[in-house]
Amino acid sequence: MLIFAFLLGVLLTWLVMSGLMAQGLALLVRVIWPSSTVERELSVDKWLLNIPVQPASSWRLLGYWQDTFLYRQACSQMAGLLADRACLSSQDKVLDVGFTSHDQLLVWLDYYQVSHLTAIATDEHLMAKAATHCGHFNTLKLVRGGEKGLTEQASDSCDKLLALDCVYRFKSRPEFFAQARRVLKPGGTLALTDMVLARAFQDRCEQRLLSRLGRITGISVEGMSIKESYERLLGQYQFEQVDIMDITDDVLSGFCFWFGQHQQSLSSFTRSKIWIRLRLQVWFIRWMLHRKQLRYLMITAR
Repeated sequence: MLIFAFLLGVLLTWLVMSGLMAQGLALLVRVIWPSSTVERELSVDKWLLNIPVQPASSWRLLGYWQDTFLYRQACSQMAGLLADRACLSSQDKVLDVGFTSHDQLLVWLDYYQVSHLTAIATDEHLMAKAATHCGHFNTLKLVRGGEKGLTEQASDSCDKLLALDCVYRFKSRPEFFAQARRVLKPGGTLALTDMVLARAFQDRCEQRLLSRLGRITGISVEGMSIKESYERLLGQYQFEQVDIMDITDDVLSGFCFWFGQHQQSLSSFTRSKIWIRLRLQVWFIRWMLHRKQLRYLMITAR
């Protein structure tokens, strides 16, 4: 009995120190009191990430945390970096697939002044917000449908296709790349960011564990590419001149560090329940980084 009590104490101490106890309780609360819809969860996440920013913004990116500690600036820097890597110009017809904020559309329309922008998303509330804040641009066309909306776009219809911090949420990368190749004009540019695995799974047990944890936390590792095979994957869909930049430290590590401070600063006047989804995602990212199994890439291809 003494040995059992000792082992139980060691186990509980490890669970508390590792953070698994807190995350397990958070998961239990989420199962017992789930949000009514995914869209509602995402809206809450967006509000939590952006408060107490004034004037209000609606970014929902991981951000690029080089030389900044402000969420709004980190998101703007991430959008700007992708645009610069894609060589965005005022002559471009742009297709933005899976946009998560009207603020990101304003970067393409207002700062880079693209000649035409087609923006695709699934969230009805997000589409309404985009129409309200960006509707005065007659060069903007909003399309509902997420990555599936690509199938409705004409072939050879855009110069640049952007997918900012959203590809790892798509159901099928191969289908996305095939459609991207179809809608891009000859010589057009695909520019995206994506989470990838740093190495292959060691065995099926590891694959099952990470897949289940990923589904619970909202970051699915099923279908994630291996970093070293990404260029080959794009090559299968006739993409060339593939340029891959690893920005893991400035994105994943930076976001996790900022989030810990941000959540703590707001904990006194927000309920812990509403942080569950974001806390689980951050915990999973940290855990994968600790295992040296997750990377974040910015990729351009033509």
